[in-house]
Amino acid sequence: MKKESAEYPYFDMYSRDGSNIAFECWTDCRSVGMHQHGYYELLFVGRGSCRHMYNGTETLLIQGDAVIVTEHQPHGFSLHGETVIYNCQFQLDALEAKVAEELRAGEPFLHVPDLSLHEDVRTWQDRLNERERFYQDSQLHVGYELNNSKQGVIHLSPMEFSFVNLVLQHGIEEQENPDGLGVLMKQKYLEVILLELKKAMARQNEKYHVCSKSNQKAIAEVLMYMEEHLDEALDFNEVAQNYCFSPNHFRKIFKEITGLSPVSYLNRLRILRACEYMQKDKMTIREAAEQVGIYDFNYFSRLFKKIMGCSPSRI
Repeated sequence: MKKESAEYPYFDMYSRDGSNIAFECWTDCRSVGMHQHGYYELLFVGRGSCRHMYNGTETLLIQGDAVIVTEHQPHGFSLHGETVIYNCQFQLDALEAKVAEELRAGEPFLHVPDLSLHEDVRTWQDRLNERERFYQDSQLHVGYELNNSKQGVIHLSPMEFSFVNLVLQHGIEEQENPDGLGVLMKQKYLEVILLELKKAMARQNEKYHVCSKSNQKAIAEVLMYMEEHLDEALDFNEVAQNYCFSPNHFRKIFKEITGLSPVSYLNRLRILRACEYMQKDKMTIREAAEQVGIYDFNYFSRLFKKIMGCSPSRI
């Protein structure tokens, strides 16, 4: 049953074949404002990047990232340049009962806390302005929250990415096939994708949970330091030494906790902050690059295009 909200509009499902499953592919560069819907939605970045607002935070998603948006939860996103986004909309009752049961079992996969429907009315910008801290009372928040600001982002390995990307393309093809076989194929493709994503998330969470509390706290401190010193040169070998880690061990636990290597995480953070400087503070490309510690304009442009899928001039 649809929950009414005066804050954000509700969107209808794209599917018109009665299957309660829809596949879409976005390739244009446009924004989708904050909205909600009475179904689940899988957002998967096939190429380029996407800025996603969800669960009280804004984050940058790049190729191989996936997010499950639960029903009645507001979210919005914008694409940049040459970006491909796959969007799967579905109701749980459209899946085979055993599959739905498996997706709901164990650690949360299709459920997130309801942060918006019963709180005092606040604007989305108010939520974004609240800086999330990585730990509270000297302990990290429960769960995999270091993974992209509480959005539950799933980072796929190259092999997982290739597989999910291919199945999504098949799902898009079946979207235009209204007969019984097409509907059944959509269901099975979606089930395979969701089970693959749950397996990837379980792997991420397992790596996170086996890390000691001291290692989790150390990486949280490093992430906070990175946030506050983006304009400075960071020597990760020196950072590792400060925490009595070998460089290889530091990189290993960093990736286990965040899903990314230290350099990849830092580059993503710098480019995201540079986007904010250009869009919100109206800085020039060169000014934004220097504000995040990148003084080689050509290098900044190459890095920007690699992460965002377009040149800085198109932001």
